[in-house]
Amino acid sequence: MRKSKAVIVSLLLVLLLSSCATLAKRERPYYHFQGMAQKGVIVVTVDALAEPDLVASAFGDLQEFSKRAKRVSLSLLPTTGEYPATPESLNAYGVVEGDYPKFLLNTGMMYAKELAKKSNKDGLMWFSQKDGPLSLYTPKNNALIFTNGEYESAYASFEKKEVLIPDEVASRMANASIALYSLEPETFFDLGLNLPQSVFQQAVEVLLLINKANGLYTVDAYITMESPKLASTLSQMVRSGYLARLKKEKIPYTIAELKQMFLLEEDLVTIQQMRLGEEQMQLLKQSLTGLL
Repeated sequence: MRKSKAVIVSLLLVLLLSSCATLAKRERPYYHFQGMAQKGVIVVTVDALAEPDLVASAFGDLQEFSKRAKRVSLSLLPTTGEYPATPESLNAYGVVEGDYPKFLLNTGMMYAKELAKKSNKDGLMWFSQKDGPLSLYTPKNNALIFTNGEYESAYASFEKKEVLIPDEVASRMANASIALYSLEPETFFDLGLNLPQSVFQQAVEVLLLINKANGLYTVDAYITMESPKLASTLSQMVRSGYLARLKKEKIPYTIAELKQMFLLEEDLVTIQQMRLGEEQMQLLKQSLTGLL
């Protein structure tokens, strides 16, 4: 009887420990955009469920495809020094996550007249546009890779699963409607704050979390500069630009609200719940739509 009890206790401990391990893994999911954050790259991830219209406009006539999307993540590598960044000046690699059966999607692409099947000596396969730069493939269920550059490089990044963005930051990005991240950027998108390119070139890290509530978009921004002096200058520039926009659009504000919105701590500039105007969001969405 004692042996039976000992066996039962051992089994319970194994189940408990395995459950704990499973829970621990679930608490730290891996997001494909975590492996995209090489220096100078602009990483964008879009919650397709929160931004269905943006995803639908990007996929054009493929409405059934957009309805199945859950997340779209992009790695955007500037190819020129152009500022602000435009779709034409970026090499894009992306992963679309959703309800996409591997067999059905790849079979459909096989019969698409505008696509040609490609492969390399290692047995890697993909499809490329016959008259365009786009390459794409579904290497596993529920994940479609696409790029306007080399598919082999995009697939290698997808498979490597590097953690270039810390789990805590990645979790915050995944919980935003639209998130943008860049490590040591050379250029960035224009969000209507009239910031010069030098600001981004002097930044160590940029994180923007955009959310929509009651029809209005707001952004939480975390920008780490090369020095406290540069951070102080940036804080003043952003505050002045935002204040000028509020006055131009005749939006009421209080000094107390502005003090809570713009925070400065040594080399880190934090902006909380800053409202993005319709024009700013339209510019950003147009840029992203051109890349999806």
